Amino acid sequence: MATTWDIRSFYPYTHPLVVLLVFLFLLLVPVVQLLRRTGHHPVWCLLALFPALNLIAFWFFAFKPWPTDKKSTNIGN
Repeated sequence: MATTWDIRSFYPYTHPLVVLLVFLFLLLVPVVQLLRRTGHHPVWCLLALFPALNLIAFWFFAFKPWPTDKKSTNIGN
């Protein structure tokens, strides 16, 4: 008799808290690394957890002057 696959079939093997922690790790570690590389404080990564706030932060970081912008203005002159 064939059994059907369902996401709930993993429940005995993985606790929901473990899944949440893995998800947070996979989300927040790259965001922290990007923020450090651009000269921002890593606490800004908390905005990635909230759907509306992460879009606002994305637009904020996209259009604000970055520390690396000052170095790139002399390239090619």
